[in-house]
Amino acid sequence: MKVALALFAATLLACGTDVDLGGTAGPDDASVDATQCGNLVAPGVTAGCRACDRDAADCQQNGCYGGYWCDTVIADCHVAPKTCP
Repeated sequence: MKVALALFAATLLACGTDVDLGGTAGPDDASVDATQCGNLVAPGVTAGCRACDRDAADCQQNGCYGGYWCDTVIADCHVAPKTCP
């Protein structure tokens, strides 16, 4: 266990202080474009997902709801990406 902690600490020091240890990130995170990440498009972008009725008050432009992003390839909704490759 001590070896694992030492390796983890050494990795953090080698990478500097700007290390992403996970957690929540929203679409305004600097590592994610505000509108698109690969096949995923943001709530305010028109897309083909159909998770909600487009006339409903809680339906987003991308066809998802609740802040989910639309995968344009499979027309399915996903949580906002933390980083974009």
